[in-house]
Amino acid sequence: MHHGKGVAISLRDRNLPRKKFVDKIVNLAQKHQIDHQLEVEGLGSSDGGELQRSPVPFDWCFVGAPEKHAHTPHEKVHKHDIETMIALYRVLMKEL
Repeated sequence: MHHGKGVAISLRDRNLPRKKFVDKIVNLAQKHQIDHQLEVEGLGSSDGGELQRSPVPFDWCFVGAPEKHAHTPHEKVHKHDIETMIALYRVLMKEL
């Protein structure tokens, strides 16, 4: 991921969200001209796996600002990525 290039939309981490749902999120980001990056995580995962194993079926996808040095005292996030993350969250709350 590149810092300052927009919100991250994860195509997969250790777990795999449903492609049709991820495509819907990507299409909304494009439609609203929100800078975004597509992430394919090689290691680790979000809480999506726990959600996926829930007895209640629902779609999930990690959408967030790319982090540098995550889960350390030196964690950094670019301001533009936070702004685009919030912009996409607003769209998703209205249109999903």
